[in-house]
Order: sequence, then structure tokens, then C-alpha cells
Amino acid sequence: MRFLLDTHIFLYFINGDPQIPQKTINLINNPNQKIYFSMASIWEIVIKINIGKLKLKDNITSIYALLLQYNIEILQPNEYDFKVYLTLPLIHKDPFDRLIISQAVANDLTVISDDQYIRNYPNLKLLNT
Repeated sequence: MRFLLDTHIFLYFINGDPQIPQKTINLINNPNQKIYFSMASIWEIVIKINIGKLKLKDNITSIYALLLQYNIEILQPNEYDFKVYLTLPLIHKDPFDRLIISQAVANDLTVISDDQYIRNYPNLKLLNT
């Protein structure tokens, strides 16, 4: 199975937040699992840092280093992801989450999230934390 981390799950993971379940930590740490992180999530993090809604203990360069350290591949959006995006019902209006959802559907990935809105999307594989 291949997984796509929701933005908040990655932030919980790198910050050692107790909200992230041990099973999720084990999954991310498992070198035999294929884990992805959307470029949309990186963009979301940078925007939130820039407007003061998010503070990181490290800088953005460390985000890339951590992705590399945990063998998490950055998933760039492509044309098909955007075509899927346009077909999604408007259950969730957050554009970053909608792009993550469309990338998961388009690339047959299971999203790791605890976002209550994401679970309402049809055709989405979800590992709820």
C-alpha cells in the first residue's frame, strides 16, 4: 500500500505531537512503506509560516531534510491530478486539502489524516488516525 500524508499528520510527526497514534508513527518509520507528501502541503506550510499561523521549531530547509531522512517522496501535482480536482464534490473548501485528495485519488494512494471532512469523499482510500 502507498500512503499520502496529510499536512497536519506530517507536522504532528516531526514535532513529536502526542495526537499522532503510534501505529501511524510506525507506518511512517517503516522503510518498506512508500510514503508521499504533496507539494501542496509544503506550499500550505510556507504560506502559514509567512502569515504567522504556523511556527516551526526548524526552518523550511529542515522540512526537506526530514522528508529525505524518512524516505518520504514529494508528490508534484500533474495535469491528471488537476482534472480529478475539478470533479471533486465541494465537501471540503480548503484548496490544499482538495489537492491532496485529488492526488490521492488520481495516484491510487491512501491518505493518512484525521480531518473529519476528508472522510466524506467518495473513491478516497483513507487511513483514519
